[in-house]
Amino acid sequence: MTVADPHTGVEWLGLERVGESRWGFTLTDELSRPDARFYGGTGLAVVTAAIELETQRRALWATAQFVSSAATGDRFECQVEVLAAGRRSSQVRVTGRVDGRLVFSGLGAAGEARTGPLEAQFGQMPVVPPPLECPRWAPPRAFARRGERPGWLSITDARAAGEGGAMWMHLEGRPLTRAALAFLSDTLPSAVVRASGRDGAGTSLDNTVRFGPEPEGDWMLVDVDPHMIASGYLHGAARLWSERGRLLGIASQTASVMLFE
Repeated sequence: MTVADPHTGVEWLGLERVGESRWGFTLTDELSRPDARFYGGTGLAVVTAAIELETQRRALWATAQFVSSAATGDRFECQVEVLAAGRRSSQVRVTGRVDGRLVFSGLGAAGEARTGPLEAQFGQMPVVPPPLECPRWAPPRAFARRGERPGWLSITDARAAGEGGAMWMHLEGRPLTRAALAFLSDTLPSAVVRASGRDGAGTSLDNTVRFGPEPEGDWMLVDVDPHMIASGYLHGAARLWSERGRLLGIASQTASVMLFE
């Protein structure tokens, strides 16, 4: 039975419990890259969702390391290990395999919400028009496979939010959860390449998100901080903002550079 847990709202990932601390999902077209290969954002979204489903606590941070790839239609089996379960927080490891072959390895932590005297966020959301006043982001022709919006683009509404490279992101018909933040933040490599004045993307080596307050609204602004491109690899980070200016998370990533002619 497909999980539709209101605590996480991740039924769109197709996660199913298949045994004790084991979860499965099929790599559908909408969870794949436009070239029908495994999308890194899916890996981090699954790690995030599995941590929350297994612990019934909200994810605090999650990271995924990608060691091999997979193709649309492949069936994943994910092992979730709670390495430490404290009174307020849990430390968790998630591994995803296809036919016994390791595809991704994830780590993260989850915690109980705590009410305290201190709430703070640092940095300032850039001043940009609201999402519906921004033009749709047109992906490079190299993304084309079949139809106009293949792969993960088919369920994503992306809007270019000014000259600084910021992007409004929205999962169409799906709630903005921590798993959704993880999924959408994988646009970071293409933003880092664009900051250099070229069109391109990246093959993710890792994805990480550190989560803040409960996600709100339907849209998030990916405010990119490109760090560097060197020796064929890129590094960068991004602040993830709600429409109301709340800082929902911090993403960071390393990827192998792909340039589009």
